[in-house]
Amino acid sequence: MKDIEGRYYAAFAELGPGAANDFKHLIDCVQAFLDLLNDPETDFRVKLMDYGKVKSDVFEFCRYYTRRLGNPLMERLKAEIYEILEEVIDWWGRQEVFNIMREKDEET
Repeated sequence: MKDIEGRYYAAFAELGPGAANDFKHLIDCVQAFLDLLNDPETDFRVKLMDYGKVKSDVFEFCRYYTRRLGNPLMERLKAEIYEILEEVIDWWGRQEVFNIMREKDEET
């Protein structure tokens, strides 16, 4: 996420401190979700609900700032964040399956 933040921060900073803070908050929310996925104590339903919320937040953020920064930039930002989210959800899903398989092996 730091890579994405570095590439796009200047565009939001040009709009003013409010836009820069909004962008930083979005990045922090996505990062918090990524951290949540690594928490083994959190129920998978909570993780899935948070995934939906983060995707929705990214969509709304990009839709709002499209008017100020243009569609190509916001579509690129949205696509990059969505790609990261899809990759980590895929990884998390595989980890959950491996954990279930390991638990079944330990039971036998």
